[in-house]
Amino acid sequence: MANSIERVGVCHCGEIAERNNWMFREQPVDDVGIDAHMEFVEASGKSKQLLALQIKSGSSWFKEKKDGCIIFRDISNRQYNYWTMNTLPCIVVLYNPDDDICVWQKLTAETIERTNDGKGKGFLVKVPLKQVFLNSSSNEKLLSFTNLPDHITNYNFLLSQKKFMQIIQEGGRIRLHSMEWIHKSSGRGNTELIVDDGKSIETYSYPYWFPFTPYTKVFPRLFPWADFSADEDFFEENDKNIWRELHCYYDKEEGEWLVVGDSFEEFRRKLKPMRSIDHAGEVAEYMMILSLNELGRAFLNVDKFVSQNQPYAETRPKEG
Repeated sequence: MANSIERVGVCHCGEIAERNNWMFREQPVDDVGIDAHMEFVEASGKSKQLLALQIKSGSSWFKEKKDGCIIFRDISNRQYNYWTMNTLPCIVVLYNPDDDICVWQKLTAETIERTNDGKGKGFLVKVPLKQVFLNSSSNEKLLSFTNLPDHITNYNFLLSQKKFMQIIQEGGRIRLHSMEWIHKSSGRGNTELIVDDGKSIETYSYPYWFPFTPYTKVFPRLFPWADFSADEDFFEENDKNIWRELHCYYDKEEGEWLVVGDSFEEFRRKLKPMRSIDHAGEVAEYMMILSLNELGRAFLNVDKFVSQNQPYAETRPKEG
């Protein structure tokens, strides 16, 4: 789990991104150093840019300066290969909570340099102090970082959520909890993923608004790789209250509910898998369990195949 200083940096970047109309998605911690994804969506609903962020927080990252740049050195060979060969554009963001400086740089084969004037074994990145995250100039640079065709953008979107798919595939549990303000045309609400990988439970917030769109249509767009089913434990009390109103009669003399229609089990089997609890007609509360759908399973299979170093090696003719 990230320490408190790292958490401050991730939260700070998320706030800046959201103020500038970028969707910010924190990611499960892994050893290639991708802390979050950031997506810019046009008013039409079309995704224009999707980036992967390595976020470093703390004054210690700002100690080494040269020629108006911060020298960022904490880069392994594995990270170098991952960042430079990734179809998803990667950037590093450095945040100093002491003076609120937040700067960034692209992570490419051009910006990641070998140490010792190109002769060393290590790597470094020069992060310009003038390249502020996310002022207007930086915003334009990041939007034009790549101009990928739609099929690559769609693949990158799935790639950004691969970790969640893998957790489910490996037996973990992911739930989606959301509060939708029903009568707000702004689409206001709160959505989060509760991710249990068997080792720890983490929560990832999706603080987006979806104008004029019911959340039952939003969820499949946010997570197109998933099927959704109601968390039966979460809904049990609410389901029982509705069942009693529709299928039971309260016998005051006996002081108990008498079933005059479907049993509770029969009633629940007829309920929609994607449903909510109505809070005074103002807020709809969802708690869904995510599972892999056909797209999710197929994506993991394709990703496994294309991630091989030499996927066609076995098709080559054997030497006689």
